[in-house]
Amino acid sequence: MKAISLLYDEDCPLCRWYTGVFVKYGILEASGRISYNQYVVLHPNEIDTTIAQTKIACINHQTNQVLYGIDGLVAILGNRFKMIQILENFKPINWLLKLLYLFISYNRRIVAPVPKRNMECNCEPAKSVLWRIIFISMMSFLTYLIVHWYFTNFLAAYLVMNPVNDILLLLAQILVQWIAFITFRQTNSYDYLGHLVFTSFLGALVLLFFGMGITLLSFTGIQIDFLAVVCYGITVAFMFFEHKKRVALKEWSWKLSLSWILFRICIYPLVFQL
Repeated sequence: MKAISLLYDEDCPLCRWYTGVFVKYGILEASGRISYNQYVVLHPNEIDTTIAQTKIACINHQTNQVLYGIDGLVAILGNRFKMIQILENFKPINWLLKLLYLFISYNRRIVAPVPKRNMECNCEPAKSVLWRIIFISMMSFLTYLIVHWYFTNFLAAYLVMNPVNDILLLLAQILVQWIAFITFRQTNSYDYLGHLVFTSFLGALVLLFFGMGITLLSFTGIQIDFLAVVCYGITVAFMFFEHKKRVALKEWSWKLSLSWILFRICIYPLVFQL
């Protein structure tokens, strides 16, 4: 593997993590894990930088072959795990792996945000409205499933008789925050909407954790009704601070966090009994 170089986005925590795992377990030589920014400066015109910003580049220095994305990862992993190469040659699996790779790659800086940086040589993934819409749709749907499960199982006694559907409230928040984003004259709503929806998804995961814990406690005879309310309050606070952190990281207006919490306050009478 000494003849192989894998270029990674050094600003991306996900990229640093999985390439670090490759090195740790001997799948890739330490010298073969190279920062995209560093390599492009030292070796101009050797790779297609437009592709490599979205699909990680794997360079074979013996053959001068450059593979991008899932093909490069399979080439590296296949040297250690032959079964991976066999499965990757199966077209349906290859197709699914490429879709999964693109889903993660185009949205990796939403999942693991990084500070706003102005660099001439940047490994920022290209913008794809399609993949961002798919990301927002999937995160919204998963958030809906978890929140609906939590409300139905643990907060039913506190809900109004016919509460507004959770997915409609999430869509309303996306619309309201987008309007606020435009009103406050911020730039890059493409990323902001991704962060907004992923923050809700993270909150849903916290609710899922609390829900499983409350379920276990219910078997011991502990009164869980009020505990479920407290856990939901903790989750809302977590989402607020997570949203605030991401807004600050991207140097957007703090007013976005204010509009976020005001929207929450306004919709709660439509969901909970006062």
